[in-house]
Amino acid sequence: MKNNILAVKAFFLICALWFCAGGAAGAPPSPPKEFRSGVYVNRIDNFDVKTGTAEVDFWYWMISDGDTATLQNLELNNGRIEPIEDAITQKRDGKCYISRRYLAKVQCRLDLSKFPFDKQRVCLSFEDDELTSDKMVFVPDVANSGIDPNFQMNEWDIERIDYQIGVHKYPSSFGYLDIPSGQGSDYSQFDVIVTLSRRGSFAQKMFKYFWTFIVSVIVGLSALLIRVCDLSARFSMTVGALFANVGCLSLLAEKIPKSPDVSLAESVSYISLGLIMIFLVESIISLNIYNRGRQKLSRIMDCTTFALSLVCYGGMWLFI
Repeated sequence: MKNNILAVKAFFLICALWFCAGGAAGAPPSPPKEFRSGVYVNRIDNFDVKTGTAEVDFWYWMISDGDTATLQNLELNNGRIEPIEDAITQKRDGKCYISRRYLAKVQCRLDLSKFPFDKQRVCLSFEDDELTSDKMVFVPDVANSGIDPNFQMNEWDIERIDYQIGVHKYPSSFGYLDIPSGQGSDYSQFDVIVTLSRRGSFAQKMFKYFWTFIVSVIVGLSALLIRVCDLSARFSMTVGALFANVGCLSLLAEKIPKSPDVSLAESVSYISLGLIMIFLVESIISLNIYNRGRQKLSRIMDCTTFALSLVCYGGMWLFI
């Protein structure tokens, strides 16, 4: 009888252990913990299109349930951050708040396709360098985030500020023991994006960046109005316009970074350079026709080239 009782107890103990193990294995994983994060930008300094860098002075804060809010693992994915003030902490109603002022040097991804009518973005891309996305997730504190309304930049207007949440997927586990080797790792990412538009009206930008190119083309066009028999004056004006355009292109290259992409300003300069080269070639052809005694045909060719070039170059600006 005693052996039977022991057997029954052992049976129920094994069943209990089996159900506990099965329940633990079948239990859904706990959801990632939410960290409400916000950013208030004080100013953006030294925004340099040539190097694609900017310095951002900002406050960053984080709120979470319990005592888990910390800034020790805060990482800027596209730059470096340095604290410039001590951290401020506060605990109330089961929540933990921590904030700190930082100075960041960020690398910006530039889009110069419409330069100088371009818009650029300064992005702060935050991650936690320890907790993966299955353990923590950012939640933007949009209501309290923003940028100082009294701050102004010399060359740029602040158009808007956006907040984006995503997951940054890495093909590496970075050697962490709790991440299977070769599986890769995912980290929650919080992006604060400040969009800047270049200050000035269309006419101001035209005058500042394109006026010299326009003048060089006008000089080259004016050379076509000189009779080809006055060879010295005609070629002098065309060659002068050619060198003026090349000089302007060199000055433009100092303002934008080296890139395989062609900006709008560069396109205008290349078109202007090409037109001046056409004027030069046309003058040579017109001179040969003139020397063959066909002065009228030479003059018709000059006038036709002048009219077509003027219409094409003027029409180009309608699409800018």
